[in-house]
Amino acid sequence: MGWPEIELAISAGMICAAIGFSIGLVIGRGRQPRWAEKGSFVHKVSIGYATLDRLDAVMLRFEVEPESKLAGVEVDELRLPSGSAVSLVTRGSEVIVPDPHMVLRSGDQVLVVASMAEVAAVEDRLMMVSRYGRLAGWYAGMEANSADAFGVRRRSA
Repeated sequence: MGWPEIELAISAGMICAAIGFSIGLVIGRGRQPRWAEKGSFVHKVSIGYATLDRLDAVMLRFEVEPESKLAGVEVDELRLPSGSAVSLVTRGSEVIVPDPHMVLRSGDQVLVVASMAEVAAVEDRLMMVSRYGRLAGWYAGMEANSADAFGVRRRSA
């Protein structure tokens, strides 16, 4: 078995896992899912994950909460680390394979596939976007409403 066959097998496995996962989301409405939950009420994002041991990957799930600034952000604007991607979005009873320009809405259930090495970076990025919105990278490290955030230079004393 060569590399093309291995890559095909991995891709097929990820697609089957994502489809099975989305069917489980639809069927499991009203039941408590078996997720390891991480997150914070302050940043309005709760992230759960399920392992894909053989692929050294994880499926992360999060819901776009009403107060979260993830609502209105395009999938591509999440700027997730390489080795990770948004693979499915469930919106009500509709299951969508998103394109980069799909806008997330409040109530969307989002499935992200990430390599094990990138899980922490993906979680950090999602929390940052949930807090600051699409300009999360620009706001990083700045205090809200600070002069630096608006490009104003301070006079030296």
